[in-house]
Amino acid sequence: MKANSGSDTRMRQREARVPARRTGGQIVHDALRHAIIALAIEPGSVLEEESLCRQYKVSRTPVREALIRLSSEGLVELEPNRGARVATLQFIDVVDHYEAMEIFQPIACHFAAARGTPADIKDIRCKLAKFCDAVAREDYEGIIRTNYDLHAAIAAASHNRCIERGYRQMLVDKLRIAQHGLPGASRNRAAALAERFSGTVRISQRLVDAIARGDGHLAERTARELNTHVRTQVVENFSTRLAHQIRLPAARPRAEAGDVAAPEKVVRLSPRLGQGRPAAFSNSFHFGIPS
Repeated sequence: MKANSGSDTRMRQREARVPARRTGGQIVHDALRHAIIALAIEPGSVLEEESLCRQYKVSRTPVREALIRLSSEGLVELEPNRGARVATLQFIDVVDHYEAMEIFQPIACHFAAARGTPADIKDIRCKLAKFCDAVAREDYEGIIRTNYDLHAAIAAASHNRCIERGYRQMLVDKLRIAQHGLPGASRNRAAALAERFSGTVRISQRLVDAIARGDGHLAERTARELNTHVRTQVVENFSTRLAHQIRLPAARPRAEAGDVAAPEKVVRLSPRLGQGRPAAFSNSFHFGIPS
C-alpha cells in the first residue's frame, strides 16, 4: 500500500511539472490580446474570422471563443451581424481610465504592502528588474509586456481577487494609452517609448521598495505619484496632438470707446471634461480630475 501511495505521489508531482497544453482558443486569444495591447492591430480594425482562421490555422470555433473572451476584457467589440472589431479608445475613455486609476492603483499597492508574502515580494522584484532592463534596452514589446507583468504581480500580492481582476483590466487600457502618439518608424518608436517610461522606472523602483518594506501608506502615496506622472505625460501628449484641431479667435485691435464688439466664438470642452474651462490643455487640467 505504501509503495502504491508513493508511486501515486510521484506521478502527481510529474503531472504538476508538465504545463497544461493550451487550446486553440487560448492560443488565438493570447496572440490577439498581445497584438491589440501593443497596437500592432490598430483600434477600430475589423477582425475577420476567416482571416484569423487562416492566420492561426484553426477552425472558427477557437476564433469565436477568443473573440468572446477578448470582448469580455473590453478589447474587442462584437457587433450583431457585423462581426468583431478592435475596441476604440475615445478621449472620454482616457478620462474615465485615470479617474479609476486614481482609486484602484493606490488601493492595490496599499494591500500589496500590507499582505504581500516573501514569495510575492520576490516575484515583484523580479518583474521590476525585467521591466527596468527592457526600458534600458529600448525593447518595445518587452517594455509593454514587463510593465504589465510588474503591475499584475502587485495586484496578485494584494490578495483580493476583485481588486486584482479590476486592476488587471485597467492595465490593458493603461498600456494602450501609453503608446498614443509614438513615431511610426519601429526604431524611433521603441526609443520614444523607452524615454516615455524612464520616469516611470524611477517611481516604480521607489514603489516596489515601499511595498517590500510593508509600508502601506508610503506605497499608496507613491502609487498616486506614479499615476499623476503618467497622467501628466498623457495630457502633454494630447495637448500637442490636438492643438491643431482647436481654433482660437484671431487677434484684433482693442475696441474703441463706443464701438460694439462682435461676439467671439470660443471653443470649449464639455463640462464633463473641462468643467466649462476654455479648450486649452495644461498640466493643471488633469483631464478634469481633482488633484
